[in-house]
Amino acid sequence: MIAKHIPINSVKKSNFAGLVNYIVDPQNKTERIGLIRAVNCYSDRPDCVVAEVLNTQQMNQRAISDKTYHLVVSFRDDELSEATLQQIEDQLCDGLGFGEHQRLSVVHHDTDHLHMHIAINKIHPERLTIHNPHYDYKVIGELCEKLEQKYGLTPDNHETIKRGAQGRASNIEFKAGSESLIGWMQQECLAQIQAATSWTELHQVLKDHGLELRERGNGFVFVSSNGIGVKASSIDRALSKANLVKRLGGYVGVDDDTTTKKQYSKQYEPRPLRNKIDTSKLYAQYTKEQNEAAILGKNQWNKLRNKKNQAIEAVKTKAKLKRLLIKNVTSGRLSQKIMVASVYSELRTSIGAINKDFREGYQASKASHKRMDWLSWLVKESRQGNQEALDILRSRKHYSAQTNNVSGTQTNDDSLKNKDFIETITRTGTIICNIGSIAIRDGGNRLVIMAGAAKEKMSGILQEAKIKYGKKLTINGSDDFREKVVQVAVDTNLDVTFDDEALEQRRLDLINNRTGQGLEGRDANGLDKEENPLQQKVFRSSIKSPRKGRSK
Repeated sequence: MIAKHIPINSVKKSNFAGLVNYIVDPQNKTERIGLIRAVNCYSDRPDCVVAEVLNTQQMNQRAISDKTYHLVVSFRDDELSEATLQQIEDQLCDGLGFGEHQRLSVVHHDTDHLHMHIAINKIHPERLTIHNPHYDYKVIGELCEKLEQKYGLTPDNHETIKRGAQGRASNIEFKAGSESLIGWMQQECLAQIQAATSWTELHQVLKDHGLELRERGNGFVFVSSNGIGVKASSIDRALSKANLVKRLGGYVGVDDDTTTKKQYSKQYEPRPLRNKIDTSKLYAQYTKEQNEAAILGKNQWNKLRNKKNQAIEAVKTKAKLKRLLIKNVTSGRLSQKIMVASVYSELRTSIGAINKDFREGYQASKASHKRMDWLSWLVKESRQGNQEALDILRSRKHYSAQTNNVSGTQTNDDSLKNKDFIETITRTGTIICNIGSIAIRDGGNRLVIMAGAAKEKMSGILQEAKIKYGKKLTINGSDDFREKVVQVAVDTNLDVTFDDEALEQRRLDLINNRTGQGLEGRDANGLDKEENPLQQKVFRSSIKSPRKGRSK
């Protein structure tokens, strides 16, 4: 499991109500919202929780920092009960010192991994003091390790290797799918920069890579030929101004007054992270569309701005003429003042309406010419039926051997044919779509089944798997999951077989037992009442999933 605090650096943007509205919004998806839980509040309703928290925060006027703490907890394991999730939440919040604070948690299922959002009020409901955990990332890492051991969760690395700008750059690369300037410099020229013995040699190394060193404030920044800049110390602490001056002596700028176009042996250009699939064609299309969107958006903004200015000038001119008419025609000072005030009021109303129309038009233009990162663009293209974009997304996915899923040797991949039924496509190419009342998670070469799926839902997924992979299916996952699949296949009379010999034999035994005994002698779950529980236990141990190397 991984837990992370999502900080809000601007107090103006800190809004408990906005955070709750985001995490409880289903976004027209049936698979998004799971368990919703309120703690230390009088009501379980999200709107009532928001009212309570805002009232508590309003009673503290001394705190000038963010009053809301947003914690996200993600799990590799899908088979987690609601009771376990609640216990994990309680222990995380207690460990961070928020045990007595008001909070609302929401479990989401609309991504590749089960995750939980926790919105916490940092103001104590009784003492009305603010609590800011000290070095919370260390505390969170220690708590996650303990919880993984306690509940047998799949472990993750909780040691912070990259901090500050390096950590943010890694997050951006992972979420956007494109290489950052920090990552490129660390791979291409960091060793040469560190090996430079003089300022002249350092500037030459940078010039060869299309970079420039500039003084900015009390430090240095590296600027690429396309105008992207980054702090020198973000590449490596040894490249801070203090360390470079200590190693190379007083700073000496580059002596290059030539105006000719420079030639670089290497040059940074944003590009997709390395992938086993060739992305050059699609990335060129992506770059072209983003550039066009930027130009069209700027032109549209200029048109809207000019239209607004012209409209404001028109109403101002009209108001000026009215005031002159009032001054020259109307008699009586009091009457003139009343009529002029009416003109001013009408002018303010007109300008307000013009500004409102401008803001609405700008937001609409911004939405229609929105610039996207590489992965978001691939998701958009996938929804429009671009199979190549979907394949690139799926190449980023690494399945665990213990993921509960159904697959087969025969593949009839029509993932995008029924795209009208698609709810969402994740950034690793998992398609979440609805077929009737059943939500299907299609990973391309397997259908993923979330933990705790009801019998009807699992039956619908198996029927879809039969259409896609044929009658012979491969079942991967925990022993309990595999046993449940066999029970559902037999109870619903599905015409399927399993490639695992023990699993197939278990299916045949259940069919024979049902044929011989009928419905008598079976419990509510369809299990044979006379069957020795010890035999079931032996069976579960015999159908264990083959252990595969877990992807990192």
